Amino acid sequence: MNSDNDFRIENGVLVKYTGAGGDVVIPDGVTSIGDEAFEDCESLASITIPNSVTSIGNFAFWRCTSLSSVTIPDSVTSIEDKAFRDCASLTSIRIPDSTTRIGDGVFYN
Repeated sequence: MNSDNDFRIENGVLVKYTGAGGDVVIPDGVTSIGDEAFEDCESLASITIPNSVTSIGNFAFWRCTSLSSVTIPDSVTSIEDKAFRDCASLTSIRIPDSTTRIGDGVFYN
């Protein structure tokens, strides 16, 4: 279980995750996952994104090499450039119909 201390949140934007990884649940009320928020979190296995999130920033999960599955809630309308770049273990992702923008190279490598 992660602690609220594992997240740096500014004005609703999850700016940085500093926890140990594993199965992570983003707190309710977060409206956006910021650029590079989970960068290099190699031990991140799964992520639960609350319905309050509307966007996933550039390189948000860059080099999260153990991340294998993501379910994106219907509230998310944009996934920015290279959000899941170099997530080599990612084998399953659900993107809702509500997502109207998927940036360049979102799943590169």
